[in-house]
Amino acid sequence: MKAKGILSLTGEKLRCSAMPLGGVGTGTIALGGDGLLKQWQITNTVTHKAFVPNSFFAVRTRTLNNSKEKPISRALICTKPHESIDFIPAKSVSDHLITNTMKEFFNKLPQVENIIFSGEYPISFLEFEDKSLPIETSLIAFNPFIPLDSKNSGIPVIIFQIHIKNISNVQIEAIVLGNFMNFLGWDGKKTIRNESSPLFGGNYNEQKNLNSWKAIYMRSKTLLKNDKRYGNLTFAIDQHDAMVSSQWENMDNFWSIFSDKGILLEDEHSDISEYEKTWTGSLATKKVLNPGEEKVINFCLTWNFPNRKVDWHINKALIDDDKTEYWMGNRYNEWFKNSFETLKYVQKNWEMLLNYTNKFHNDFFSSSLPHEVLTSISATLSTIRTPTCFWIRDGTFHGFEGCHGASTGKSSGGCCPLNCTHVWNYEFSLAHLFPSLERTMRETEFKMQHKLGYLPHRTVIPLYLPQFGEIADIGDVPPAIDGMFGMILKIYRDFLITNDREFLKRSWVYIEKLMDFIFREYENESDGLITKAQPNTYDCSIYGLNTFISSLNLVAFLVCEQIALELDIKNWAKICREKYNFMRGVIDKECWNGEYYIQKYDISEINEFQYGIGCLSDQLIGQWWAFHLGLGYIFPKEHVHQAIKSIVKYNYKETLNGLKQTPREFASNYDSGLLTCSWPDGGKPEVPTLYTDEVWTGIEYEVAALCFYIGEIESGLRIIKAVRDRYDGTHRNPWNEVECGDHYVRAMSSWTLLHALTGISYSPKLNQLSVSPKINQRDFQSFFITNSAWGKISQNISQKTFICSITISYGTLELSSIKIDLKNEFKEVKISKSTIISEEYSQDVSVTQILNDSIIEILFDETLNLNEKHQLHLEFE
Repeated sequence: MKAKGILSLTGEKLRCSAMPLGGVGTGTIALGGDGLLKQWQITNTVTHKAFVPNSFFAVRTRTLNNSKEKPISRALICTKPHESIDFIPAKSVSDHLITNTMKEFFNKLPQVENIIFSGEYPISFLEFEDKSLPIETSLIAFNPFIPLDSKNSGIPVIIFQIHIKNISNVQIEAIVLGNFMNFLGWDGKKTIRNESSPLFGGNYNEQKNLNSWKAIYMRSKTLLKNDKRYGNLTFAIDQHDAMVSSQWENMDNFWSIFSDKGILLEDEHSDISEYEKTWTGSLATKKVLNPGEEKVINFCLTWNFPNRKVDWHINKALIDDDKTEYWMGNRYNEWFKNSFETLKYVQKNWEMLLNYTNKFHNDFFSSSLPHEVLTSISATLSTIRTPTCFWIRDGTFHGFEGCHGASTGKSSGGCCPLNCTHVWNYEFSLAHLFPSLERTMRETEFKMQHKLGYLPHRTVIPLYLPQFGEIADIGDVPPAIDGMFGMILKIYRDFLITNDREFLKRSWVYIEKLMDFIFREYENESDGLITKAQPNTYDCSIYGLNTFISSLNLVAFLVCEQIALELDIKNWAKICREKYNFMRGVIDKECWNGEYYIQKYDISEINEFQYGIGCLSDQLIGQWWAFHLGLGYIFPKEHVHQAIKSIVKYNYKETLNGLKQTPREFASNYDSGLLTCSWPDGGKPEVPTLYTDEVWTGIEYEVAALCFYIGEIESGLRIIKAVRDRYDGTHRNPWNEVECGDHYVRAMSSWTLLHALTGISYSPKLNQLSVSPKINQRDFQSFFITNSAWGKISQNISQKTFICSITISYGTLELSSIKIDLKNEFKEVKISKSTIISEEYSQDVSVTQILNDSIIEILFDETLNLNEKHQLHLEFE
């Protein structure tokens, strides 16, 4: 595994950088730009400040032919990023914080001089610089990440690969050390000081062998099996001759012996730890390196905490109970009974797990797309595997809006439970990378849909408990209509990805019931338009005619028409088309002001939480969805283009200085950003729609994607650059985009940037792949994913030739045809070669070519089944 140079962080950009590492639904530990393991959230708790001391890696070197030269020992950490006395933290974030416990830990150990952090999710690449060391040392840390394989992307493990290389001209003895504390009994929240906590006691570590690996299995004899804190840990190294110290207590003694003698402290005790005390376990390996020689040492940390319980308020409108903890469990407990069993699985499947993770990393980051775009798409993927989301024992996937932290004023827990439909409306990453998990969210919605037809926008689990009703929970709004439309759009997105007609058929009864409710309760009897209260993602209701809600309504009509036609329900198709045509005309006529779409409502009746003649960045959310679903323009093309340009013109600010962001601040006054709304012609209501003076990355990605769809590439890239400049590690963490909570779900709207810029889509119904790059068309390469395969697509255009290749890295791709947009590069073009290339053979395939304007379509005489390691190679003249 090698970094591609997409995001390299040094100096002050290391300060807030922390990549969360862990599997889907397993919790995470973050690896900081300072080398520290922080934000320990693997015990089914959400606490951004959680820290476990004594858990780190180190190296010790000595020159073999010079007995007078003292050995050099370094912990692979560095405090330099935190030393600036002029640093002023940004608001609403806490990734910069170094607690007193962390400071104490830093002060105990000699550190490296500098760190270079290359972050390309899901992999962290750290280079440790120290002029006094005769070796180069680097760390690669990750959890297996394999799109379409949710199980192998949901293993509770972090793999640490430490690379050492002798850069001197003499033989060097190098010892690589890893330590982890047995923190069992800890609640994931309270501070651990040195090796002490009132929650410790009865812990013990056991040395175990696993083939050629050595491991330390960490358990507790005092925790009951139904205790929320119950669990176990395993720390392992892939060296058969490794040094092992299973149980030690005092860091000062341990480090003194290690640095002076190059050995590990002998086990201080063989029994369980005393009250308030615990043990740390250490593994190390000694290597003799000749000049220029390199070695790689692999460490693994696995964990198992089976008792995930509901620890948030469920539904105070119906259940006044803050005491009961309802058990949910974790999906990984279905596969692994303990952490040592997890380690066995990881060892048995080592090559596969590393191979596919490496392939995904290579395919995604070996791209011609701008680095800022690749980081925006990949960094937010981490949200799927942070504590924002969880995957419970019954196989269903759930998520908060985000994790409590500085932006919410609460120190722990998940924010705004659960599965909030109007926020998850913006998420596209999970749907494409792990469609089976996204599907479970639809299944949950079906179970919680009210008998009257409406869909509550929050889920209560376990599902046997009373669900939210028409009466809102404390501090919330009634069932959100944008979330209801979203359910319909997500069902159709599922169908486009999977071509699962049976699921579509089963979904129709819920769609029909929901649409009947909207027809009955929301549409005016006189004209069929929606003008009454429309609860939505801005935590308020807007009224009257507006494109924010109506654009989603229009796309829902189109989607229902498409589904009805697919299922041969012709009356519904007719109704939806007629409603679409009528509403489209009225909304465009009434809300178009010549530059953008505004809101029309009765000002004399409604006097708060409206945006009126403002330019709302979200005004074309339905158009964004329509582009992604391949449904074209829902409003006149020229109006859509002008509205998008106006959103950028009026809402994007090169500097936010002088603008009051309220009620929350997610961008500093010296930053650039896109406001959620502005009032170019004045007329801002005294009490406008909530949050219209804020900057949300989820909306910025939406607007950037809209820019890309219509060819406004420069505007889109300018918005993306503003996001990345804010989240460059100096003041904000590149892997923690914040809104109402850390690791906020809305930011997973960034996946649509890939579709908008590459034009790559796949129809499993037609077995047809389409490619239409908006950028770098002449030398283009990008990751692609379908329902059954992923890999990379490349095209190269020279003066006389055009070459296109499709490489399969995972799964099987059925292919009957390919559509390629040549962007008028050639007036005439003819295919000269079509070949399937593999390691074993090369096979020509017969094709028919159709050229329609700039679109060339290649029809294969027989459907191709492209497997892993296959490459389809097409040449044109």
